[in-house]
Amino acid sequence: MITNLSGSTANIAGINVADGKSITASTWDESVDVSREHKGLWLNLDSKLNSNGINLQNVSIQLPLRQIDLNTVNSNIKNNDKWGYLNNCSTFASKIWNSIASGSSKVDAGAINTPASLAKSITKVGEAESYTLLKYNTSSPHYGSVYYGYPPIKSNNNN
Repeated sequence: MITNLSGSTANIAGINVADGKSITASTWDESVDVSREHKGLWLNLDSKLNSNGINLQNVSIQLPLRQIDLNTVNSNIKNNDKWGYLNNCSTFASKIWNSIASGSSKVDAGAINTPASLAKSITKVGEAESYTLLKYNTSSPHYGSVYYGYPPIKSNNNN
């Protein structure tokens, strides 16, 4: 999830996001009914699934982004609109984080990238680096319309 705290509207993953608002970016295969339109990048799908009662387990760390960091994140999101067994959601998340993290703050999704391996790495980095470490069952509100692909296309599943 990327939250805009810039004081003005910011372009995040091809979407204009108002100050104080957030957007989620992730990759999905076609196993979730709502994601059957596209196999790859989804924006706000995580928050929609949570608002529909699907309980996603999460562990996260956070890092403030400068504009140069956001530019890097946006570029990496744009260039990673794909999903595969060896290029999955944990691959995507670690690529995006590692594109702006330094040295010991980088995370590892494992030799074969898995959410469990990435979660362990995030926890380890969060504890070692004194980041705000969050372990929770996501119950975040739905942040807005759901989009897929890059450039973002509004999903038909926005109800």
